Amino acid sequence: METLQDQIIDFNVASTTKSNSVAEIKVRQFNVLIDEPSQLGGTDQAPNPVEYILTGLAGCMHILGFKVAQELEMELTDLKINITGQLNPMKLFGMPTEDRAGYQGISISLQPETNADAQTVEQWKSIMAERSPVLDNLSRETPVEVKLG
Repeated sequence: METLQDQIIDFNVASTTKSNSVAEIKVRQFNVLIDEPSQLGGTDQAPNPVEYILTGLAGCMHILGFKVAQELEMELTDLKINITGQLNPMKLFGMPTEDRAGYQGISISLQPETNADAQTVEQWKSIMAERSPVLDNLSRETPVEVKLG
């Protein structure tokens, strides 16, 4: 039998149209709505795709934060995470810009509630940053294929 480290796991989502700005995404047994805020042409019924990127990053850091704390035998009673991303929407709207379409930068603020010493907390933060699959996808180039069909 293969061990976990020998496996590549496929994650899949499927999107259907609800309106010009609203998509319903099927993720396993969950349905997730995506929309844009009204100032970006949406109906503000749900977070937009780039907000979900930050949401995924926050969720990943949260889960990993408690996992790594347990591995380090570090008491972690609460973890607050604030993430901010800066994005220029000009390219999204087809306007000329030298800026990339995606985030120009992302800042993560971790606020752990712990009695661990500063060195352990720094080690915890470094391990989280190294092991986060979402952070890895955002900070390193990932091959993406876009095709019809």
